[in-house]
Amino acid sequence: MLILNAKIEWTDLVEKAEKTVVHVVSFKKNDPQKPWTSSHSEGSGFMFEIEGSIVTNSHLIEEAEEIVVSLDDGTVCPAELIGNDPILDIAILKIPNEFWKKPLIFRDLKKRKLLPGEEVLAIGNPFGLSSSASKGIISAVDRFLETKTQIKWGLIQTDVAINPGNSGGPLFDNRGEIIGMTAGKLSGEVENISFSIPIEKIVKWSKKMITEEAVHPMIGIELEEYYLNLNPNSKNRVLRVVKVSPKLIGIVKQNDIILELNGSKVNSRNEAFEIVDNLDYPNSIEILIYRYNLGELKISLPLEKRKVQDRYL
Repeated sequence: MLILNAKIEWTDLVEKAEKTVVHVVSFKKNDPQKPWTSSHSEGSGFMFEIEGSIVTNSHLIEEAEEIVVSLDDGTVCPAELIGNDPILDIAILKIPNEFWKKPLIFRDLKKRKLLPGEEVLAIGNPFGLSSSASKGIISAVDRFLETKTQIKWGLIQTDVAINPGNSGGPLFDNRGEIIGMTAGKLSGEVENISFSIPIEKIVKWSKKMITEEAVHPMIGIELEEYYLNLNPNSKNRVLRVVKVSPKLIGIVKQNDIILELNGSKVNSRNEAFEIVDNLDYPNSIEILIYRYNLGELKISLPLEKRKVQDRYL
């Protein structure tokens, strides 16, 4: 019996969860120069709270011409993309209702915050090996990640073993509740550093994806975390402006220090991105900056639409 108010037997969780985890395959358009080739991506997904829906990673279905989903019993059914948020790397698929199963419980991350050291378990389809489970702990929360192509914020970092095909699968806590969706890992000579998208982000943005455009706002400021006196052990960490968008030239300047956003003090990029991302668009934001030789300045700026490649706050 699966008890969700106490620690569970992992074997019970895997047995119950694998019925709601799917194998996602997306077929991309053939290259006109190579019509004999076929390109496809494989990953994982899991039943979502909207009837007939599956949640997975956006990068798995990028440029897909056809998407199919394989269930735990081997049933293969077509899937339709009904919501996509490439910035957060979330996509919502629709499958025929007769194949859909009610998902397991989503953890309320506002009532029960994630803590480093918590045991977690991921289920997915690495290298096409269906219903594979891997266990570990939460290494860190609210992780900011910068890659060559884009930036991510608010991620859960774990030491769970993640391989190609795991992307899009669920991440469970030790009560059997879903806390996130596997998104990927660091590449290269790196072990046990993987990342997941918190379930609260998926729930919040899924409704916007389906009913309207999922617009992520930004200000247009590129920041770095700067340690006063160049001492990484100092608690006096601030956010320093290193670049601004063309619209803000002359308004915000290089080396300005961001002190507050809408009245909230910030000293990390992750905090700053979370504050801005939670604002509605169109809207404006009030920022408090410190400028050398002038002191503190309060400025109101309009929000812009974020694009996938944007690296600005």
